[in-house]
Amino acid sequence: MNKTKRFLAMALALVMIFALLPMPTASAASGKTWVSAWSTSPIDASLNDLGILDELAVPIGAVSNRMVIESTASGSQVRFVLSNEYSLVPMKIQACSVGRVIKSSTTDCVMNTLTARTVRVNGRSTFTIPAGKTVTTDPVTMKVTAGEKLCVNIYYNNVTAIRTIGLIGADSYIGIGNTTHSNKVIPIPLKYEADSGSYEITTTLKEMDVKASKGTETCVVFGDSTVASEIPRLLAAKLRANGINNVSVTQEAIKGNRLVADGVGNAAKLLGRAGVDRFTEDVLGQAGVTKVIVKLGVNDVVHPHCASKAGKAPYASLEDMIAGYQKLIDMAHAQGVEIYFCEVTPWKGYTRNVFGKGDDVQWTAEIDQLRVDINAWLSSDACPSDGYISLSGMSDPADPTQLIPSQTPDGIHHNADGQANFVSLIDVNLFK
Repeated sequence: MNKTKRFLAMALALVMIFALLPMPTASAASGKTWVSAWSTSPIDASLNDLGILDELAVPIGAVSNRMVIESTASGSQVRFVLSNEYSLVPMKIQACSVGRVIKSSTTDCVMNTLTARTVRVNGRSTFTIPAGKTVTTDPVTMKVTAGEKLCVNIYYNNVTAIRTIGLIGADSYIGIGNTTHSNKVIPIPLKYEADSGSYEITTTLKEMDVKASKGTETCVVFGDSTVASEIPRLLAAKLRANGINNVSVTQEAIKGNRLVADGVGNAAKLLGRAGVDRFTEDVLGQAGVTKVIVKLGVNDVVHPHCASKAGKAPYASLEDMIAGYQKLIDMAHAQGVEIYFCEVTPWKGYTRNVFGKGDDVQWTAEIDQLRVDINAWLSSDACPSDGYISLSGMSDPADPTQLIPSQTPDGIHHNADGQANFVSLIDVNLFK
């Protein structure tokens, strides 16, 4: 009897020990890992200074947002981060799906319905995102190849206002009714063209993760309108062309964003929070991030001198900027993430003619000295980053204080040729 009791006690102890041991996760068992393969920086679309949307009470009825995004990683499953972080009320998603793209243009957007998969949260196809929160969807089994485009569809009905939006990184359309499993949509493009680039309005969608092969990593491009373009996807394609298939490249850039100050003026919220304040969430919060490339600072130089921002945009000193960059470095290194800074490129000739309202700023050597001093520090041994990416090859050889004229639409932003040049100056050895 005593032997029996001792045996049962030993068996119970073993059961308890095994119960406390960490079990291998599905990812570890499969040798795969979740990495971010596409992202955008959500901003607050309330525009309260203009009184838009804050007072909007007319429900948005029975519409779908179809967003065409490009994956920069390959994998066997996908999942999405959906955001309602700037809303004051819960957001009910009536339906959501993902499928492969057949065609995307200004006149129609066609999805292969045979590939369409319902996206769920906690097993439910209709779900609610709490006010001020994000949700991560259940995994969807779908083989994805890096460079492939996917349709993400979200159906809304009787939503009072959509305040959490992105402004770059997708071809986005509004369709009437529930088109989450429809083949063709006669779309209303959500796009506005400006000298600073395209404003591509996406709703609720914040990030797409891919279940990728073990060892795959994410590199985030973090910055302002000078990288709010095709640069991340061009860089991802360059890496693949050089045999580097284990690095995805995502985008966390906001037009008008500053390093050490929030946006100001009528459209302040569209310019985002200061880079030092959004870095943790936008960069370090991404799945699988191991590297970040930062190009941020020119708006800290320019905005305080704009007529439209006079008395509103705080000036930044070199000491302020160094402290801001140091903060990014400390946050990245604390999480084991490598951080690389790009040269802040020249802007002579830029007048910030926003929405056709006329010249807002004029370049002077005195104003530009801060940019010169920033680059001197970023490229020096005093800067404890993991590397400096020189973009001097983008400067006009005849006048290094301005960009190559054929590569910029307005003196500060980069057109297609400028973006290609930008990416050509990034050494692939950073990723080996």
